[in-house]
Amino acid sequence: MFTDVIILAGGSGERLWPVSDDRKPKQFMALSDGISFLQAAIQRAAALSISETICIITRRSWIDLAVEEVVSLSKKMGLPNLPGKVLIMGEPFGKNTAPAIAWYCRHLEVEGRADNSNILLMASDHIIESQDQFTRDAHTASLFASRNNLVSFSIVPTHPATGYGYIKAGERLANPDGTPSSAYVVDSFREKPDADTASAYLSQGSYYWNSGIYAFRSDFYMEEIGKHCPALLDAFRKASGLSTIEEVQGVRVMRSWDGLESAYTASPSISIDYAVSEKCDRSVTVTAGFSWDDVGTWDSMAEYYPDLPANTVSVSASNCFVRSDIPVALCDVHDIIVVIHEGKALVSRRGSSNLVKDALAAMKEKKIQ
Repeated sequence: MFTDVIILAGGSGERLWPVSDDRKPKQFMALSDGISFLQAAIQRAAALSISETICIITRRSWIDLAVEEVVSLSKKMGLPNLPGKVLIMGEPFGKNTAPAIAWYCRHLEVEGRADNSNILLMASDHIIESQDQFTRDAHTASLFASRNNLVSFSIVPTHPATGYGYIKAGERLANPDGTPSSAYVVDSFREKPDADTASAYLSQGSYYWNSGIYAFRSDFYMEEIGKHCPALLDAFRKASGLSTIEEVQGVRVMRSWDGLESAYTASPSISIDYAVSEKCDRSVTVTAGFSWDDVGTWDSMAEYYPDLPANTVSVSASNCFVRSDIPVALCDVHDIIVVIHEGKALVSRRGSSNLVKDALAAMKEKKIQ
């Protein structure tokens, strides 16, 4: 199985404004069960019984939030040993996913642990259901990752989505015992398609959504970075990587790492997809049996809250979604989204909440706080 899990928690989640913002972004938002996106990801990682570290990589300004998430989850779920398993690393600024991963892998090199580290990478802000199936798929991924493959998790598409990248699966692979596995050689990665192309992908049947969950050996990842994105490897290899780790409420926290600012400044801002996975000639994908949703917009969030909240009344209104910290009355309106949070309001037609990011950009241009 895996020795380590990396949970990427540095995104700002702008499309879920106004609840998600730079002070407390999406990954810290509570879901209907009171567990946040990040806490759900930590639960998934803890259930894998890894031998080493659950590493949460986030912005420095959010370190204390992340510590509270870990401690709160530990108490809530009766997991007293969880905080000691977690290391929180604070990025000086965001540079997309590939540099963050390279930082942890370089840290393992400095610690002398890179040669035997098998890593699962996942985002902090997805909804994944069926922990048992996730664990089974993770086990399959760990087997192929341990053989120096870059392993992705592919999701069986339910509709011709244009907001996801796709993976075209090739030859099916066998398990170590010779039985058929749920893993396939990756034929190719495809960018987010238009509607016609997405429909064509579904009709062909060998295309899957790219979940953004990956598995790899630490040393293999650094080798692939060296081949395909040498500027990134060079930026981190120049750093001595001496770190200071403090303990905060039982959680290990890394606020300083020698050479980190220089490494991030010199690194290209690039995702693991562009830096490695689309170029790697040893790419394998595991077709996931669990359900997955990146919940990137209020439209997708609304699917999990079919009923109006208790502080909302509806008069001759239909198919509306409301999330508000003040009372709301809906009168003769249909197919809208209303989100009010700490004095800020979003009103959108259902199906158009992907425009929130554009609205935010316009607000920033007008200097609307």
